[in-house]
Amino acid sequence: MTRFYFDEQSVESIKGETVLDALIRHGHSVTYSCKKGACKTCLVQHVSGDLPTGAQRGLTTQLKSDAYICACLCKPTAGQKLKSIIAQNLFVSAHIHEKQYLSESVVKILVEPTEEFRHSAGQYINLRRFDGLTRSYSITNDPDSKLIELHIRRKYNGQFSDWLFNHASVGESLLIQGPWGDCCYKASYRNDTLILIGTGTGLGPVYGIARDALSQGHKGEIYLYHGARNVADLYHHNKLLKLMLEHRNMTYLACVDHMDEKAVSSTRVEVGDPFEVAMNMHKMDSQTLPDSPQRIFLCGEPSFVTKGQQLIFLNGTPLDRIHALTYDYKDLRLSPREG
Repeated sequence: MTRFYFDEQSVESIKGETVLDALIRHGHSVTYSCKKGACKTCLVQHVSGDLPTGAQRGLTTQLKSDAYICACLCKPTAGQKLKSIIAQNLFVSAHIHEKQYLSESVVKILVEPTEEFRHSAGQYINLRRFDGLTRSYSITNDPDSKLIELHIRRKYNGQFSDWLFNHASVGESLLIQGPWGDCCYKASYRNDTLILIGTGTGLGPVYGIARDALSQGHKGEIYLYHGARNVADLYHHNKLLKLMLEHRNMTYLACVDHMDEKAVSSTRVEVGDPFEVAMNMHKMDSQTLPDSPQRIFLCGEPSFVTKGQQLIFLNGTPLDRIHALTYDYKDLRLSPREG
């Protein structure tokens, strides 16, 4: 066992545990979500003792200099001293400015911060509720707006998403933290071919990236693929069709798992996996990709994004041309995953 200290209390960790694992096992009240270092909700502050490599992975320079670490990435060291942080030191106050239902399971939330909050479509923020419950959601609009637009699907057993969908009202106070991530458009991509693939509400960030690129006068081609279970889940279909008609360099295609018998035949919709459809539409092989101006963005569930990253990379796409935003969710298992 390794003994470390949290808020001056002794904590013993067992082999293989992270600081977060040990704190949870000992009954400490700690905020966490993805347990992978992505959401940044489990930040604590390092006071003294050895700091393992990787404990500050993904943090900003300022957070690193202030000795913040991700508890889920930090392996305890003997005598290490850590302390909890005051949420208000890392969060900005905000409120729900607007709420709009986009489908039977997706709601659009517009959040208004009380101070300047620079952000880009494709990044993500943490939302903290009145009781401390915190979750990460991706941003779907560009830096020109003072409002932050989020597309949120109501998840089965999802405490936060269900609250936002069914109970939260306009004017509701929140705390926000971030933004994080770099799966967003940059001016240096101006002449590249952008291939944007999103599943479910992963459409939100890729839709935002497309709009951001077009507003900045993007010269290359833009291809956007939205994957959904059925036509009813294509919650922005008409807006995307309109966007395609307004811009000659924009192409949109929806891909569904199955076409409902009762569903009216829709323009630009076909049955198939969005990633496989995109692979067939664009040359993604080792002979063409190294010198290709293609840049691929993947947003959605972890299994989809991981599959896409692996296949595209193995086919020859340089890592710096693959941009990914994964929707990691809080692990609700009662016992640890085996293996």
